[in-house]
Amino acid sequence: MLKIKNLSKSFGSNDVLKEFSYHFKPKTVYALMGANGSEKTTLFNVLGGFLKADSAEMIFKNESITNMLPHQVANCGIARTFQDMRLIPALSVYDNVLLAYKNKVSEGLVASFLPPKKHQHTKQIEDILKQTHLLDVKDSKASDISYGQQKLLNLAVALANDFDLLLLDEPVAGVQPEYREQILKLIQGFNKTVIVIEHNPEFLERLTENILFLDGGSIIAEGNYESIKSNAQVQKAYL
Repeated sequence: MLKIKNLSKSFGSNDVLKEFSYHFKPKTVYALMGANGSEKTTLFNVLGGFLKADSAEMIFKNESITNMLPHQVANCGIARTFQDMRLIPALSVYDNVLLAYKNKVSEGLVASFLPPKKHQHTKQIEDILKQTHLLDVKDSKASDISYGQQKLLNLAVALANDFDLLLLDEPVAGVQPEYREQILKLIQGFNKTVIVIEHNPEFLERLTENILFLDGGSIIAEGNYESIKSNAQVQKAYL
């Protein structure tokens, strides 16, 4: 699904990613762990086209994405969420999903204010909102729903983009247990390739057996949560 070979990135004299290489398989959930400063988000920014690598070979579905811009990466089927949740607060939950929907009737913002029955993809959008437990608040402004529901809305927007690879940046940070459980089951049920940055150990332990631990911009351990936790290099990195 995604092959990364010798990805390096520096800021001035600071080498933050050092010949990072990994092969992410289709329909598999991965998690990235590491102490603050292990450059997990930098890796996401390079993959998403928000930062340009100094050197790298990045192949996604047999196509090079090495020098693509963010919109080009998105058009290839890579979706991304952010810690700061880039929703449109003044628009409804429904309209936030509509604006992300591919092949909708109009790309214009005006289309989001038409009555739902006039939207070609209303059924699909409502199915997404049902899947993400947001159908009951579809007419609420994004700013008026709870923080956990906003995290779910992020996932709904990603689903509207019909992704093949989803990059999730701290999906359950600060989220109440009820919504953590919903987010966990959603991610596991996507049947797509998902790469998650997260620090919640209980969530990670239940989410996946495929955890990559980064330190100094390189992978120093790989495996399930128990093997990562007991790894001597990992323990040293957290000291």
